[in-house]
Amino acid sequence: MPTPQTVLIVDDDPVMRAFLDRSVGAEYTVETAPDGRAALTRVRAGGVDLVVADLRMPEVDGFAFTEALREDERTRRLPLLILSGSDRSEDRVRCLRLGADDFVAKPFNPDELMARIANLFRRLG
Repeated sequence: MPTPQTVLIVDDDPVMRAFLDRSVGAEYTVETAPDGRAALTRVRAGGVDLVVADLRMPEVDGFAFTEALREDERTRRLPLLILSGSDRSEDRVRCLRLGADDFVAKPFNPDELMARIANLFRRLG
């Protein structure tokens, strides 16, 4: 039986992190990080197949996190989906231009999120 793919959930809100862990964990192995700085350390260690990251986080926000992933040869091709409480067009465009593969506004339907994750694995993984 193949090993489930690993999704790293990055969100500074512990309630959202737990909700995403339960939702995504039904189909994938899930690891979590409370902020972009911890997530970068985890991703660079290897073994993460896809990242779901919040846009608004302290220290290293989703914009800086995306830039750091895409500038590092080790993580450049890692699928990245950004979640945000903001549905501002300029935030979506900026994330996509920085290299995010998808953007989902909160609140979201968990089934839609799971479908988007599955699509990213199919297309990019």
